[in-house]
Amino acid sequence: MPMPGHDDVVQFVAKNRFPFPGQKTWPADYVTLTNAPARQRSVPAEGGEYFPDIVVIDAKGRTREIGDVEEVLDPAKIKLWKAASAAGDELPDYGTRIFFLYVPAGKEAEAQKLLDDNEVPYAGVRGYSADSSGKVVIAPFVTRGNPFDHQ
Repeated sequence: MPMPGHDDVVQFVAKNRFPFPGQKTWPADYVTLTNAPARQRSVPAEGGEYFPDIVVIDAKGRTREIGDVEEVLDPAKIKLWKAASAAGDELPDYGTRIFFLYVPAGKEAEAQKLLDDNEVPYAGVRGYSADSSGKVVIAPFVTRGNPFDHQ
């Protein structure tokens, strides 16, 4: 089964996880933006700005949640993941921030190790693949934030 394309995963995740369908705890003023295929919203990063794949903002324009979809795990992106994580809301009850990293199925442990070894706060690592019909499938691997998000 071929892996779904980057932009397909971004669009699926934005539509089905930020918020989950039927989620009643999602703030009414949150808006989910994507930077794929066209850039809409950046976050501050060392030396400039970074455009994570998914950026959730509130009605005042504040960045609240971040999601990034990777096709290849590249340690050179750690500084960008740190910037993305820093832009997401804190989750003080869980000691982390609202940053989710989506990686090809089978790469989740490697992604978690990169995040942990480099002290990048994150709410979750997710694997993605396609089912037999080609539809994107997301599987939670680790959730450090709200247990509701482990679905």
